[in-house]
Amino acid sequence: MTLLNAKPVQEVGPPDCVDRSGVTGQSQSNLSDLGTHSEIVMDRWTDKRVHARREALVAPAGGGLLGIALAPTRVRLLNGADMIFDGVMSSGMSYVCWPSQTLQAEFAGPADFLRLSVAEGLLQKQPLMHGTRRMSGDTAFASIIPRDALIDLLARTLRITDEVRDRGYIETLARAIVVRATHICESNADVSALPKWRLARVVDYIELHMSGPITVEALATAAGLSRAHFTAQFRVATGCRPHDFILLQRVEAAKRLLLGTTGELISIALAVGFQTQAHFSDVFKRFVGQSPGRWRRARLAESTKGENLSERNLDLNPESGL
Repeated sequence: MTLLNAKPVQEVGPPDCVDRSGVTGQSQSNLSDLGTHSEIVMDRWTDKRVHARREALVAPAGGGLLGIALAPTRVRLLNGADMIFDGVMSSGMSYVCWPSQTLQAEFAGPADFLRLSVAEGLLQKQPLMHGTRRMSGDTAFASIIPRDALIDLLARTLRITDEVRDRGYIETLARAIVVRATHICESNADVSALPKWRLARVVDYIELHMSGPITVEALATAAGLSRAHFTAQFRVATGCRPHDFILLQRVEAAKRLLLGTTGELISIALAVGFQTQAHFSDVFKRFVGQSPGRWRRARLAESTKGENLSERNLDLNPESGL
């Protein structure tokens, strides 16, 4: 295992319009001297910016890229014109880029990923890049691996092993992640993803019943499936359990109210289906990484900063006509 690409991926868009402060491509020191002949290359990519931006996730030629979320990350992933994910990647969820493939990632907040570049030789031994690369009805390639507690634990262990210099230990952990991801892909190989039209009915149902209790059985009925079939297909399509998806939709609705209204936190919590402000705050922080109040203040400050910058640019532009 070695570190070959310890820098952020390139920003998509005009570089002179991009503020990249707070972005770091980094690796712990124990990952930088593991040799150059390993089949796995590892680094950590952290982006602390809170505003929306676009990034390119690029797999190396002749190898694949496995990115594991280390913290809740709001992102939309696109493979060409196909959207393969739109939501919050909780810690332990992963994305896969095939050899020489580029995914477009639209981030809406901070991001923190452990990235494993898997060499072609290892790919030929593992079905990782083949087990998930399939089409199901009208869905795009399933390039998302649902949240897995073991992958989350292994990734977090690698993150905190700064004092560990045993290359064999570190590489064993990295290989264990690849093996586990392979197992998940094989387990899901025969499970079709929930078709988009059924997923749309589920989302519509959640929006209509946002302020009240929502059960998995009700979502399965809305999708026209049994609970067992719905749960399995839903997890493949979204990368998370139905219960977590319900919470995510509540959090996303709360975000809109936090920015679009001056309502108190308890009022917003009740409006999106939480019974107490404490539960709302706990769930919000779990998905977003910040408390509702802190997130609201940060976003409003970011918005004010952008407005002030626009006004200053207009003042400096005599041809603006204003």
